[in-house]
Amino acid sequence: MIDGVHVVTASNRHLYEEAIDQSYRLRYRIYIEELKWRGLPRRDDRCEIDQFDTPDAVNLLYLENNRVIGGTRLFPSTEPHMLSEVFPHFAAIRGVPREDDIAEWTRFYVAPERREEHRASRVGSIVLSSMIDYALHEGLSAVSALMNTYWLPRFLGYGWRVRPLGLPDVHDGEWLVAGTIDISAEALAGIRRAHGLAERSALVRLGVPRPFIREKRDVPAVA
Repeated sequence: MIDGVHVVTASNRHLYEEAIDQSYRLRYRIYIEELKWRGLPRRDDRCEIDQFDTPDAVNLLYLENNRVIGGTRLFPSTEPHMLSEVFPHFAAIRGVPREDDIAEWTRFYVAPERREEHRASRVGSIVLSSMIDYALHEGLSAVSALMNTYWLPRFLGYGWRVRPLGLPDVHDGEWLVAGTIDISAEALAGIRRAHGLAERSALVRLGVPRPFIREKRDVPAVA
């Protein structure tokens, strides 16, 4: 396959079965074996799969020589998602966003052997910029995320507009904060400029990826 960040949705997933399997195994290496996140089941197939790996998920997989070296996941905020179902207390002030044009952003990862000591890896920077690029082209206004507070100064350094949804708190020994990140051409230009990335998109669309915003849904009010 072409090297780049591939957009994988329910409608073109049949082209990516091997890549998806690689991504689940890479996530297992990182989240279960390396970071030792509690609450994630250890599976005999050594794949990290959670309740949000459904046909609604969009996976952005960075492929190089047919090997997954990084990736991330977006999920409709109008469906039950991680922030609404598992961590709603992190959005206690502004509430959990639930709009068709807001995606939840989770599972950002880079293969350990492609990280760069004391600096942001090029692989990670390309995945991050491609997430903004994809969201921009899909007409999203923002992504929501539960993130380590470590990321806040970096995101602000890109010129990203980050809006906290609640107060930071400790989970599994890490300080986390929930927030939304505005999607804009300026946000995309900011991360590209910060990491010296080409203005040319790294996204690859094979087959016909399903549009992220498909139809208006009736969303229950959040108390």
